[in-house]
Amino acid sequence: MKKNSMKPAVLPLVLAAAFFVFTAPLCAAAENGAGKTLILYYSLTGNTRAGCEALQKALQADIIEIRDRTNRSGRWGFVRSAFGSLLGLHTAIEPEHPDMTAYGTIILGSPVWTGKLSMAVRTLIDKNSFDGKRVIVYTTTNAYEQEKHKEKSRNLVRKKGGTVAGYYQVLAREEKNGEKVARSREQIVVDTLEMVPEIRTLLSAE
Repeated sequence: MKKNSMKPAVLPLVLAAAFFVFTAPLCAAAENGAGKTLILYYSLTGNTRAGCEALQKALQADIIEIRDRTNRSGRWGFVRSAFGSLLGLHTAIEPEHPDMTAYGTIILGSPVWTGKLSMAVRTLIDKNSFDGKRVIVYTTTNAYEQEKHKEKSRNLVRKKGGTVAGYYQVLAREEKNGEKVARSREQIVVDTLEMVPEIRTLLSAE
């Protein structure tokens, strides 16, 4: 009789333990934002903005624009940006510390200047932790980046704790009749959307 009388008391404990075992991983995933994606981007001319906004709609991601507080418009702004990029300088940005806690995947969008990510995005990476984050790099560029330059950008993210899951490039200029000419925003968006199926595969991977 004693053996049978213990069963009703033990059963709730067993059920509670089973509930914890099966739901704890789900709760942890939710807390870490494992299924959510945030796009952080900087755009000077609007090319990177166009691509990132297309990604945001296609992936139903959240998006935050990183603004450079230095005026980089005009010819002098271009020259200053090129020299600053060559020297590996940082800049003042806002927001400086975007809240990434609710997201498991971060897409970093940036133009490429002198073979490097823009100063705004390099500053963003340097000033934030990407621990436990899966990071996808998306760039708009006048010429396809060499692998050594892409690897340097990946290493910036890795040093801040992130795992680089993908690296995507879209040409902002193309050669026609021996000259480099700007591509339209529509062309940039079309090229970006062609990447979406592969990016979705990365997002669904564990």
